[in-house]
Amino acid sequence: MLSIGSVVVSKKGHDEGKVYIVVDICGEFALVADGKTRKLTNPKKKRLKHLKDTFVIYEGQKEKFKDFEIATFLKNTSICTKI
Repeated sequence: MLSIGSVVVSKKGHDEGKVYIVVDICGEFALVADGKTRKLTNPKKKRLKHLKDTFVIYEGQKEKFKDFEIATFLKNTSICTKI
């Protein structure tokens, strides 16, 4: 089950295989950011079925997420992007 702070991998679309952090969930969609190309000010809207959960959680507080912290966390976390 995805929640805010979950690290996910995109399964479909032009960004297939890209790693993101879920910053919000709206019904059947998740807003995801990676801190570099998709910042918190402009998160990507993805259908939940197009995201694969990695079962890794970013422990930062949602209200205090920062782009550089997300980018650093994703860079330092080794996640297999095979789908």
